[in-house]
Amino acid sequence: MINNLWTRVEVLALRVDALRLTQEQFAERIGFKPPTIRKWERATKDRPVRGESAQALDTWLARLDDDQRARFRAATVERVVVVPITADRTAALESANPDAGMLDAQGAEDDVVKRRQFGVLLTAALVDSSVPAGSRVGLGDARRVIEAVARLRSREQAIGGVTLVEEAVGRLELAKNWLDTCTFDEAAGRAFMSAVGNLATTTGWLAYDADMHGLARRCYADAFSLANQAGDNDLTVHACLNAASQLITLSHRGQGNPYRALSLVTRARDLVRSDPPGRVHTLIATREAQAYAVLCDRIGFSRAVSRAWRELDFALEHESIDECPEWLRFVNSAEVRCHEARGFGELGQFRKSADLSAGLALDQAGVRNAANYRAGWAASLANVGDVNGAVTQGLSVVDDLEGSVSSTRTLRLLEPVRVAVDDRLGDEFRERFDELVRKAAISV
Repeated sequence: MINNLWTRVEVLALRVDALRLTQEQFAERIGFKPPTIRKWERATKDRPVRGESAQALDTWLARLDDDQRARFRAATVERVVVVPITADRTAALESANPDAGMLDAQGAEDDVVKRRQFGVLLTAALVDSSVPAGSRVGLGDARRVIEAVARLRSREQAIGGVTLVEEAVGRLELAKNWLDTCTFDEAAGRAFMSAVGNLATTTGWLAYDADMHGLARRCYADAFSLANQAGDNDLTVHACLNAASQLITLSHRGQGNPYRALSLVTRARDLVRSDPPGRVHTLIATREAQAYAVLCDRIGFSRAVSRAWRELDFALEHESIDECPEWLRFVNSAEVRCHEARGFGELGQFRKSADLSAGLALDQAGVRNAANYRAGWAASLANVGDVNGAVTQGLSVVDDLEGSVSSTRTLRLLEPVRVAVDDRLGDEFRERFDELVRKAAISV
């Protein structure tokens, strides 16, 4: 087990839940003084435990036995608060954690699920009937996990990721607990690990859509590990492409590395190089184009976009939608055109970006993707100075975000519109956008 960030959530999970020690006992065992332990238990995402202290915690985490690791993992999920974008996040945080005043706003956001809801969530999670610890897992259980993943993905395409993260995290934790406690033969074990890896990848995507990037990274790490254990190259490709998309998005904030994204895309391409024409090759080229655009590599971007269109033509000719893996069925001409338009925007060609956005076939997309495409169009219009057009499109996206669609990522796409509006043109958009930002508790 690897822990990339030590905040109060992880420190308390290690001391209280995994090791079941008092502060004094923990201090003596780990070799630090009690005041230091108390300081660690006030750590936040912005001010985590670092250096030798973090190394000491890592050492003790590595020493946990299976039961202790399971308790640590469950506790880190149990303490996180996930609040939908349509809810009043401040009030919910205060309700879920009466000590929230001791934490800064970013620390309170540490990716996790309300304690009161978590027990109910685990009871109903994953499949309709539970499997007692120590039971035998079979191929039917793997199929049920995959069916649950398909339902999550279908709902995400309709409503976005924010409102689904809590459910997905609960399903994932229960599934990982089954891996730790149940028995299975080799075939069932590989199938179940692969299914749980797909669940981890989907949960990571939902967390990414909800702006919960630490949680997304941990889910992708689980997916890569499970893909390796199961020998599932398709799962590795899926995780690579999702993680690359996250890195590209974070690059805009100086928190991601587009070169690392390109290396993940290259790994995915190598794994499917001998595969027949299909949508996976289109998505790989699209992710590559995104990364090159962020790097302002016009030649690389142009080549990748051309490859994406060429691969899509091949896919439409050789791969029926029924034969396509479920997670790739959203890949169509609208998706490619959307990323082509955004790439031109990254390269400063705002008019071309706006023109391409205007030509998107929104009828090819689900409700959630259509909102995403229109948000990109609104941003392109704002960048070329068409504030009226940007506000018109932006308000239609705000309608969705106040209604059926819940996606912090889509909300962030509207930031250029918020910057462009003035008092005369943008009163309604500005007020409604700012209210969504307040409820989502994000910084723009």
